[in-house]
Parts: sequence; structure tokens; C-alpha cells
Amino acid sequence: MKAHHSLFGALLALTPVYTALAAEEITGPEADSNEPVRVAANDGSEPVITSEFFNKLTLQTGYGPENSQVGRSREMFYSLRYEPSFVWYSPEKRWAKWQVYGRLWLDYDSSQSISVQNENANSVDREQPEGWYAEMRELYVKRNLLGDDPRFSLSAGRQRYFDDYGIWWDDSLESLRFNYNDTFAHGFLAVAQKFYNYNSDVNTLADSEERTTYLMGEYAYRWSEHNWAGVRLMHEDDHSGHDPEDRYDFTGMRYGLFFKADDLQVSPLFSDYHVELAGLDGEIDNTDGKGITSTGHSTRGWAALGEIGKRFHDLPWTPRVALRGGLTDKPSDDNDGFRLNTIQSDRITRQGSYSTRLTSSFVSLDLRNLSYYGFALETQPTPRSALDLRLTELKLRDAEGTLPIRIDGDQRSARNQAINQGTPTGGKTVGQMLDLNYYWKMFPVAIDGKHLDVNTLVSASYLNAGNALDTGDDYQLTLGVVISY
Repeated sequence: MKAHHSLFGALLALTPVYTALAAEEITGPEADSNEPVRVAANDGSEPVITSEFFNKLTLQTGYGPENSQVGRSREMFYSLRYEPSFVWYSPEKRWAKWQVYGRLWLDYDSSQSISVQNENANSVDREQPEGWYAEMRELYVKRNLLGDDPRFSLSAGRQRYFDDYGIWWDDSLESLRFNYNDTFAHGFLAVAQKFYNYNSDVNTLADSEERTTYLMGEYAYRWSEHNWAGVRLMHEDDHSGHDPEDRYDFTGMRYGLFFKADDLQVSPLFSDYHVELAGLDGEIDNTDGKGITSTGHSTRGWAALGEIGKRFHDLPWTPRVALRGGLTDKPSDDNDGFRLNTIQSDRITRQGSYSTRLTSSFVSLDLRNLSYYGFALETQPTPRSALDLRLTELKLRDAEGTLPIRIDGDQRSARNQAINQGTPTGGKTVGQMLDLNYYWKMFPVAIDGKHLDVNTLVSASYLNAGNALDTGDDYQLTLGVVISY
């Protein structure tokens, strides 16, 4: 689906559903460490690297609602993924002018439940493959050292876009991208459009993803040792035509600011923070189930979210306590208000750790017509493990507005019918969400000049349904193991 008011006035009250959850481990050129372990030659010189091959194996299993929809009958699910990636450098890696990168998925999924580890698992319209399938996630050519300057590069092809919070981009799509990367600043400018899924089972795009062009840009500046600030822009042009299967066609701008910092020592009250502010302004066409289209609706909206935390390094298990929250505008009608597009998600992705969602690993948000707040307690029992607890309260801004989570289709239809008939829906409280995660990561082992990494994540999530839901309480249990080499 697709989708100024005072954006700064939304600076929240303090400010980490789909199924299987596993650690987010990025291999290849975008990995945490861009320099794999290499054995020096006898004369002490570094080996010449012209190509690299990476492997990632993910095993997942769990028990939760069918197809990740709250209120449906629960089932066992499992998946197996082998993810090879390859990169070629010319003339060599240290000063490569040319680079080719490719990444492939070879999967078996027992159901259409969507893993939180998937890049953009947020598109509810996208058909999810089931059983065995293959998908090309990335394949692009990159020209480094533009003008013999290591800060500038240009890449073309199917590329992944992601950030700590997926509310801007969290998917792979065909694009031409100009990159800037310096010590105190980085950014990019890109034009992009999806053409296919490049999937052996479901290759055709969903109607809501077709013929939509994006112009995207970001600039981030490190204004002190631990503080970053930045701006993001996206122009979205949906020229797919009008179809009941693609109800909303949005053309307009998304714009926003972000601020983040880690390991601060400026105050005894906090040691880190991350704030995201986003706005939306444009026009939307709406096509109903009978194929009748109304055009040119003005739409505006905003969202603000983030967290502020304090790490106690002197205490056992070095606990971190964080306050978390998020808020969107209150839409005036179905065409108005902030919403995510099909290349965005509510995932929180931090390299070297595991992925989760804004409110929990279980319940996925469309980031529309909602407010949430809660706290997190994160501990480190050992240097390479984490035991985290998160409790979140989720509410609607408008009790009769869109429900921003995935629920059973029959129950959603019944709720929409009640709203159309003027029947009270119950209230604004979606519910309370409790997450308990245990994450362990093996100390990497150097084998044949590369790192072997193994990590495991055990997650338990519970939804205490509120008066906005008739689904009753729900829960999910997951286990994921990731092996990277």
C-alpha cells in the first residue's frame, strides 16, 4: 500500500508480525568489517585481493499465528536459507576502481509467514513464496575513485537500501546511485524503480509496487565524536494507473531529519539517543473495490519516533535502560496521514546484532494512526551475548481509523464493516507487547583467511490484546541460527 503540520511539534514523549526472527548479519562489501582477516605473505606484504566469496546459512523455526496475522490459528513454521555473495575488484581491493557485487537467496519456507530478517518484509500486498525458491537480491556494478577521489563512487544495478530504522528504505531495487563517504560525513543520491522480484516462484511485482519511481537522497554529518545529524528526502511518483488491487497511488515528497549518538558522557541521565522525524506531502488517488477512482486528494502527515537510553558500564551485565516512543498524526480521512510505502518497513537493523521491530519482533506496524511508548532493559551476561526485555503499549490516534497491524482478514473486514455502519469499535488500545530475546554470538574463527561467525537468537513475544482488537491475546516463539563465512 502507499500512502505541514508541525513536524517538530511531534518530537515524541521520549524517545528498539511477521514470524521467524534471526540475527541481522550482513556479508560482502557492506559488512561490519570491510577488511577480512588475511594471512600475510612470507615477506610480510599484504596479499593481493581481486575477488571474494561469502556464505551465510540461516536456520529458523518457531510457533505462532498462521501467515503472521494476529488472531489466526497458530502453527509451527520453519525456513532454511543459503545466501552466497560474490564481489570482484579491479585492479585489486585496496584501490579498486571497478567492483561487481552479487547476492543470491536459496530458500525453503514452510509457510507464507514472513521473517523479520527479510529486507522489506512489510509489504502486505506482496505475495510471499512458499516451499523452495531462489531470488537474486543484489547485482550491481560500482565505479570507485571518481575523479581519483576515494570519497566518491557511482553504482548501477539492483542494490540494497537500509538504515538503522527502516521507515525510509529497507529493500533491494534497481537504481543508479551516487555515493559520498568521508570521515565526518556521508550521503547518497539515487533514482530507482522496481521492475521484477527476480524470484523463481513469484517474479511479478504486486500491483502496489509496479511503475513507481523514487528519487532518494541522504546527507549525514558527524558534528562531534559520537553525535550524528542528517537529512533525508524521497520523491515518490506512482504512475501505475488505477486498479482496485492497488488502491492508493501517491505522488509527492517525503522529508525528514534524524539525530543519533552512542557512548555519550555529557550527562548522568543518558548515554545514547536516536530520534527520527519524517513528513509526507503530496496527492493521492483512491480506487475502491468497485473500480471507482477519486483523484487529486491532498495528503499530509508526519511521524516521530526514537529512544533515549542509559548504559551502566560499572554494573554486572552492563545493563542499558531505554525509554522508547513513537507518534504519528491523526488522519482526517482515509486518504490523509502518514503511511509507509512498499520499500519501507518498521524494522530496526543494527549491524553486528539482531533485528527487531519498532514495538516488538512479533507485531509489524504500518506506522499510521498510532502512538506507542515503552521501555527496554538490555543486558550483556557475557561479552558476546545479550538478554533483552522490552515492554510496549500501542494505541490508535483515532479509534475508528485504520488499524496499523496485520490481523486475520475476516476480523479486519468485520471491523471495517462496523465502522462503515457507525457501530463503536471498542476503543483505542491495541494492546501491550512483551518481548524477551536472548542472543549469543560465537567469537569469530579465522579459517583460510576469512571469518567464521555463528550466532543464535531465541525470542518469545506476547501480545496482550486491548479493546481495539477482537482477536484475543496472541504470542510467538522463535529460534534462529545464522552461520556466516
